[in-house]
Amino acid sequence: MSVIGGEIPQLHSLNGNFQRQSATVDSLLRELRNELANTYWRGGAADRFRSSWSGEFEPALTRLSAALQDAASEVRRRADALEQVGG
Repeated sequence: MSVIGGEIPQLHSLNGNFQRQSATVDSLLRELRNELANTYWRGGAADRFRSSWSGEFEPALTRLSAALQDAASEVRRRADALEQVGG
């Protein structure tokens, strides 16, 4: 038999931390995107980097932000469920 439970204040804190970190990743993504768009850099290395950025790094950061938001939502749902059961 499995045990279900959790410290609700800790779950709320975790939820908030996931949300803040998602916002941090979003901010990082915006800053890097703007910096790349406004940096004069030409040549093969620049082309390869921009290709890696758009094909690998940018999507990875976008997925990370979304995963953190999903985790925040899940933790919030679990905290809400525990609050309902507990009173």
